[in-house]
Amino acid sequence: MGFPKKFLWGSATAAYQCEGAWNEGGKGLGEWDEFSHGNPLNLNNESGDVSCDFYHRYEEDLNLAQQEGQNSFRFSIAWDRILPDGRGRVNQAGIDFYNRLIDACLVRGLEPNVTLFHYDLPAALAHEGGWARRGIVDDFVAYAKICFEAFGDKVRLWATINEPKYYSYCTNMVGNYPPNHRCDFDRYYCVLYHEILASAKAVSLYHEMGLPGSIGIVHDSSNVDVAEGTKNPERVRTIADFFYNRLVLDTSITGTLPAGLVPFLRDEGIDSSFAKDEDAAVFEQGKIDWLGMNVYNRMYVTDYTSGETEVFHNNVGARAKTKEGIRIKDWFETAVDPTTKRNLWGREIYPQCMLETLQEIRERYGDIPVYITENGHGEYETPNEDGVVEDDDRIDMMQGYIDKMFEAMESGCKVLGYYAWSPMDLYSWVNGYEKRYGLVYVDFATQKRTPKKSYWWYKDLIEAYRKQHEMQGAES
Repeated sequence: MGFPKKFLWGSATAAYQCEGAWNEGGKGLGEWDEFSHGNPLNLNNESGDVSCDFYHRYEEDLNLAQQEGQNSFRFSIAWDRILPDGRGRVNQAGIDFYNRLIDACLVRGLEPNVTLFHYDLPAALAHEGGWARRGIVDDFVAYAKICFEAFGDKVRLWATINEPKYYSYCTNMVGNYPPNHRCDFDRYYCVLYHEILASAKAVSLYHEMGLPGSIGIVHDSSNVDVAEGTKNPERVRTIADFFYNRLVLDTSITGTLPAGLVPFLRDEGIDSSFAKDEDAAVFEQGKIDWLGMNVYNRMYVTDYTSGETEVFHNNVGARAKTKEGIRIKDWFETAVDPTTKRNLWGREIYPQCMLETLQEIRERYGDIPVYITENGHGEYETPNEDGVVEDDDRIDMMQGYIDKMFEAMESGCKVLGYYAWSPMDLYSWVNGYEKRYGLVYVDFATQKRTPKKSYWWYKDLIEAYRKQHEMQGAES
């Protein structure tokens, strides 16, 4: 495949994390609105009520993206801004807002890459059981149809669900995202299955409607590496791959459930009654056109038989020494590689995972088009005396991952775009606002935007890429 003639360079956001305006424009109440307004598990006592106020300031943010040389912009639609009650009454003001946003992208030469669900479930549906209730599949498809009809003539890149595995992991295993279940394996697999079923139904609907674009799903990179000295390494690898990857990837790309998954769950005493025979036809008809990959880290694991199941997560940064990970009795545990750097929240910084995950996808699933829909680095940041953030660590991290992406492309991987997370500082879920990912610094008190050093680095990188590759394409 190599390097495509047109490569999408963009940045990515999510509705609840950036829009603010939580009670404006006819928007309904969301699950995160309820959680952030008083749940004691909201450790940093922050919310997305205002965030970087993208709802009112999107033109300024899109101008900065355009001036940076970006040619695409990834954002999500807030389900509760379209359907305040999750189903039924359509909020025309929400439709109008996203039409304005899409038009603002197009007039600036930014290809909209639109995600239908990015963690922010309408509260009314959450109260009914959320994604653990099978009926939500049809609720999601009805919502998707409204969006396809409203925006499908202008949006050519759609994603159904952002990180279905990580959403289910945080809501049912870690318990840091609402509805805050912890180490609930039954619910983890049930929620994940319903997300994939809903995605497949929405993909099938999109294709039936004959719209002029393509549709995919976004998975968070979780390529499995087994630590040296692991007992029964192939068993450990297989179980970890089942847990992190295969239900999303096999089902969405090949249209079939991963072989052996349901029998494995039954043998382990995990409820698999959510899997119905009639779903097989839905999965077959709902194969994606492209795969989005949010690439941050690998899953580095070893065997674990000596203790009970535990989950570790760090949402308070340097104030804690916790490293992200999990121990699952008789399955596996997260291993620690002392040679690998970590950020202040305990996550590995491991550029090699970009190459490994892309090559693994190609080897396992063939030449499916891939977009790197997120890649970035969270930091504590303080502007210097000139008001500029010199975020060299972010530049070093992202350059390392991009170099490995290029290496994967040179080896034949079909990568069509890269999106930095994120264009500007925004709400980082339970992490609040101290953990900053933006290429543009936001003073949340004044909403003033100031490009960071990484903004200018990204601008130069995009310009250099275009000169080198797009001119070569024109000559050939």
